[in-house]
Amino acid sequence: MKRSKVIGSLFTIFQFVIFTGLASNGNISFNTAQVDPVVLENAAVKVTVNSASGCFSVLEKKTGQVWGSDPWENAAGLLNLTDAKGKKQTVNLSKSKNIEVFKKDAETVKIKFIDPVLENGTVAKGVRIGTQLKLDQSGGILNVQIAEHQGGSYKLLDLRYPARQFSLKTDEDKGAAVIPQKQGVICPSYIFPMNGGRFCKWDDATYNNKSVGSLQLFNNGTGLTMPWWGTYNEKSAVVGILEENSRPDMMYNINNNGQYLFNPKGEMSPYRRIVFLDPIWKLNVDDGKMAIDYHFIPEGDYVDMAKIYKKEAVKKGYFVTLKDKLARNPNVNKLPGAIYFGIYGGYPHYVNMPGMAFTFDELKETIRSIHEDLGVHKAFIHAWGTFSNFVPHNFPISEELGGPAKLKAAVDLAKSYGYLYSSYHAYSPMLENDPDFTTELMQRDEEGKLMNTGSRWARVDPKFQKSLAQKNIENEISYLGLEADITDITFAAYRENGKEGRLELAKYIDSFNLVNGTEHGQEQWIPYFDMFEGMTYLENRPLSVISHPAPLFNLVYHEAIANFGKIQDPDNEVTANGDFRIKTLRSMLFGRGTTIFFAPYEFEGMRPMIKMAQKLVSPVHKETFFSELLSHEYLSADFKVQRSQFSSGTEVVANLGPVAQIIEGNISIPGYGYRITMQDGTVKSGHFEVNLTVD
Repeated sequence: MKRSKVIGSLFTIFQFVIFTGLASNGNISFNTAQVDPVVLENAAVKVTVNSASGCFSVLEKKTGQVWGSDPWENAAGLLNLTDAKGKKQTVNLSKSKNIEVFKKDAETVKIKFIDPVLENGTVAKGVRIGTQLKLDQSGGILNVQIAEHQGGSYKLLDLRYPARQFSLKTDEDKGAAVIPQKQGVICPSYIFPMNGGRFCKWDDATYNNKSVGSLQLFNNGTGLTMPWWGTYNEKSAVVGILEENSRPDMMYNINNNGQYLFNPKGEMSPYRRIVFLDPIWKLNVDDGKMAIDYHFIPEGDYVDMAKIYKKEAVKKGYFVTLKDKLARNPNVNKLPGAIYFGIYGGYPHYVNMPGMAFTFDELKETIRSIHEDLGVHKAFIHAWGTFSNFVPHNFPISEELGGPAKLKAAVDLAKSYGYLYSSYHAYSPMLENDPDFTTELMQRDEEGKLMNTGSRWARVDPKFQKSLAQKNIENEISYLGLEADITDITFAAYRENGKEGRLELAKYIDSFNLVNGTEHGQEQWIPYFDMFEGMTYLENRPLSVISHPAPLFNLVYHEAIANFGKIQDPDNEVTANGDFRIKTLRSMLFGRGTTIFFAPYEFEGMRPMIKMAQKLVSPVHKETFFSELLSHEYLSADFKVQRSQFSSGTEVVANLGPVAQIIEGNISIPGYGYRITMQDGTVKSGHFEVNLTVD
């Protein structure tokens, strides 16, 4: 009797296994040996994998937040490929003929998507994507890896995996996408109070292509300066940190309903608006290991994400503190509280440009006036236009502008005030208007053809750049007695192609033990430099309409690199990032130094702003320079009133809008106003006013 019950039970189990195989994808396939669903679990999170679709969800246990899979198409991943005729198609991996889910051990699940089905019903035979989920048993970290990819007769282009994972429902989930684009931005997932004109642009953008796109990693201009991104709501946060050699792009969909998917068909989207950030793994190039670690943070936000990444940055060796740099070179102490002055003479675009070029006597007088008339205690003077050749040949010192002796007199005066000085240097450009233009130094591909580097400022092969610097920089440093150097553009990006040459140049410049600066900057260059000119959001950048600036880079690296403004977006210029008032307030919030960039004929108009920067920003910058930026928060519903706290004990509250608002303690912060608690407890408050003088 007992034996017959056992046989009956086994038969029932056998029926269940057959039924599971038949039900999965509607195919007669034994594609899993697992009981559905497959689960990975530890004390912090529970990962549930659906064997039928290959999709997964994550339960963050402390708050009960469930981070689900793709809410639009239930796609585990979205694969772009081309067939033998060159037709490009996007394939939903969850519609593959066979999906195998295998629990390798208590920490690891392997998923294979085999023979995906194309839109016309054709099976892409031979196409195979293998992924792996690995849960760290010590905490809330899930490693997601693309373990294998085979194309058969198809050409695989790229893969979004996981697709639309960890998304936010627009106007239902109160949170944001967090994107380290330049200094950093957050993109709220909900409607909030704002100026009517801005609201029109914000809302319209969520229905058009301004809220959809992709960003590259470590590129110059609009890309990601750190290899992470994330989303958070009121309960929980998740941040994805790329493994060091991984180089995917990041797709963003900010409160968009996917109408872009249906426009070619002339149909309306059936989907709701959501926020998601996807890695785009490039399968058609050798991009190194394709893996990302997702960290789940109960009650977390963008600050917690940055602080988690900071630990990774320290492990990678990028985090060399400014205090360590000061111990090596005491002149680093000339940066705290300094105003960065870019004096523009038309160079490097042109040599001795009429109406723009300055003589060295004029340069000396400008330096004198900055100190004697305007009372600037600390400054970094960057002179754009001192050589008679175009870049990348930064020599000789121009005789037409006054000759070496007069330039030395200007530099000596700057040094006597305790200022830092550098002429403009660049070793990567090759400009068409240079009379000595040549292609001999330009980068070439494996076939010997000129490479399209995308910019006239990045044409010189990196392997030649150190030798170009060696032609003159040591003589210049010796003759002028330089204590600082700024080398432009080479280090604006971090590209795998040519990185050895760039690294050689960085080490060579660093060997002089000067106070070193560079344009833009990337985290990999922090060990070699003391200041970056421009973790700044350029005008018309992607996401500009639907985001708020956030100090993500400085939350990670504030005490490792001194950040100043960008010469294309200096504090004295009115741009999409605001006017002098807004940029000044943001500088104090973000722990950034003031940048004043001007042509000689503009100097008189700069004087009032220079005085205000010296009085307001410089003391805060000096006090917080070596400190960690501990926190940043938006105190008002419209994101205008913000607060930052530094490890020095300094607290900055600023209102970047025109309307006075009340914060806790019934304290009113005026429009374009501030309230600063200094290290010693002294409170400084005030506000900017707009006045009119009628003649």
